[in-house]
Amino acid sequence: MPQYGPASVAPQQGASFGWGPQFSPEPPKKRSKGPVFAILGLVVLAGAGLWAFGVIKKNADGNVTQPTVRPTVHRNTPTTGIPTEEPTEEPTTEPTTTQTTTYKPPKPRLTDNQIVQQNKLYRTGKQRSVNCKEPNIRPSNNRAAAAYWARVKPCLDRAWAPYVRAAGYQFRAPQMSYWSGSVVTTPCSSGAKSVPFYCSANEMMYMKVDVFAEVYNEYPDVLTKAYARMWYTRSIAHEYGHHLQYLTGILEASHNRRYEASTSAGVLLETRRMELQANCLAGVFLAANKRSYPINGNLLTAWNRWVVTAGDPPGRGTHGSTASQKRYMGKSFVTANLATCNTFSAPPRLVD
Repeated sequence: MPQYGPASVAPQQGASFGWGPQFSPEPPKKRSKGPVFAILGLVVLAGAGLWAFGVIKKNADGNVTQPTVRPTVHRNTPTTGIPTEEPTEEPTTEPTTTQTTTYKPPKPRLTDNQIVQQNKLYRTGKQRSVNCKEPNIRPSNNRAAAAYWARVKPCLDRAWAPYVRAAGYQFRAPQMSYWSGSVVTTPCSSGAKSVPFYCSANEMMYMKVDVFAEVYNEYPDVLTKAYARMWYTRSIAHEYGHHLQYLTGILEASHNRRYEASTSAGVLLETRRMELQANCLAGVFLAANKRSYPINGNLLTAWNRWVVTAGDPPGRGTHGSTASQKRYMGKSFVTANLATCNTFSAPPRLVD
């Protein structure tokens, strides 16, 4: 896998975009109704040597059959007698009126294609600033790196809650856990990991603090330290993007589409759509808060020079080429508009 990062001041070990979604072992080709367990992460960045990333494959997930509902039909049975012109006696009681209820069939279940391509989240407009400010913390050790992310997360909660609700979904803030080392156990999986990731089984972002501190301490110059802060601000915003995909049904629907892909190229294409969208959602948040954070000076230089230019070889990776990163994350950093992030409706040549 290619490595990306600052050309002249790159850390010896670079930041990685992270793991793609991970699912349990695949059953026969019949999807069950189980929950989606996804570990989602970020792609490798580092020019003169940033980490390589791994992609973990998928498993089967459930297809829901729609119940067949038959409406009850009310028939009026005609009387056989012929009424007289005049009643022989005045009625002593008021006639009763029978009210009928109109049957409303349930709304049809959306298809996976409709969920990912026509999601109402895309129509919620331009995100407003929540006046998020960069934490005044130097992430030079594990504890400080955790504290840095802990200050950013409430901004993400405040920023995204109204847009998820406006799209018609229930908002739940994700949980966040900090870890270091090489092995971590979660409800989604157990094993070696090298970067932050998201697990949908418990709606948890697992933020790897030692990689943040390591990149920050790699070189003493201020530009490299700005790069570390900018990269890992985008990192938490990217993992939060996967949580948004989970809340809106995009994550599960994309997993189903990936499972149904008939070729490895189709699997990679679907994975790129999902990962590029998570990066695009990160760009929306950063764009909305770039003035208050602020993203200027060295942070903006790091963003333009290294963060938004990180990418895979076109058509061969899981997270998208440099051109695709600029097409979605780069554009959303300018527009702050969620309509920018509909990667699932784009032709394959624009998701390379």
